Amino acid sequence: MADMPSITGESKTIARFARWSQRIVASPFAPLVTLLVVALALFALPTLGFDAERLAQVEFGVALVTLLLVFMLEHNEQRDTIALHVKLDEILLALGADEDKVGVEELPAAKLERVRDAERRKAAAR
Repeated sequence: MADMPSITGESKTIARFARWSQRIVASPFAPLVTLLVVALALFALPTLGFDAERLAQVEFGVALVTLLLVFMLEHNEQRDTIALHVKLDEILLALGADEDKVGVEELPAAKLERVRDAERRKAAAR
């Protein structure tokens, strides 16, 4: 398996922020807070005299935060997937399984499909 690249100080800060924000977003109170903020925006802002331009700016901010959340979730999912593959590779090696299967997730899609088809043929022959 290839060596993991070193993480710079800036990358560590970004990764720390991503993990912190994941804990906040994944908390059981996050949906409730979101509903309260949306309700506030829908009902309170127009009655407080905010004009349409200001409401459009709020909508833009919400869209921007949504986009950032998508990237944050992808970052965390990728990190979790890599960790899972490392653990699965370790299990394969510990069980003495075919070492060619270690790191198979890194193969191009066409080669990965050939490996899958070969495994299915082996299983059918048993």
